[in-house]
Amino acid sequence: MKKYLYISLGAMIGALLRFSISYVAMAAASPFFMGTLIVNMLGAFIAGLVLRKYHAREGHLRDFLITGLLGSFTTFSMLTYEQYLLLSYGEYYIFLTYLTINIVGGFSLALLGWKAGGSR
Repeated sequence: MKKYLYISLGAMIGALLRFSISYVAMAAASPFFMGTLIVNMLGAFIAGLVLRKYHAREGHLRDFLITGLLGSFTTFSMLTYEQYLLLSYGEYYIFLTYLTINIVGGFSLALLGWKAGGSR
């Protein structure tokens, strides 16, 4: 039962953080979907870092950080929706650029986070 409590607490915090970052990005009138890009890139880096530190460990900290907090902080569903919008508006160049940045950038930042996590 504690596992669900830790995951729920992390999810609540992650969702609020994502909403806050997206709200600030929209208020700043940032170019295309900057809020989603920021949370996905930051989440990828933190996931790499945390997974390096807690790779072999099971426990409440991992449940809280990875499954709860980062699971609700990052957003694949919003990325998919934004990609759909770009295609429907005929913005093919932005579609490909945005998708590439999210996939390649996210993977690169996860690796960077993994390396920054040092040895276990």
